[in-house]
Amino acid sequence: MEIIAIILAVALVGIFVYSYRGSSKPPVAVSKPAPVVDKNDNGIISKAELNKLTKVQLFDFAEKKSLKVKKSGTKAAVVNEIWSQLR
Repeated sequence: MEIIAIILAVALVGIFVYSYRGSSKPPVAVSKPAPVVDKNDNGIISKAELNKLTKVQLFDFAEKKSLKVKKSGTKAAVVNEIWSQLR
């Protein structure tokens, strides 16, 4: 009688562990939306607004605007190039 109770308890624990392990889903990567470059929407983009972007976002912005930017430069150099071409 005790053996049946032990086997039943082990079976219930096994079912619980198996169902818990099977229900876990892998984490989903959430991407952040790109920051808005012209926040005041006046058509003029300042250096301060460009400095808030990452270097990769600056390259994406330059590509969208068809600007020529050196990828080997520092972030400050990239910001200066983009800003001077937009003026």
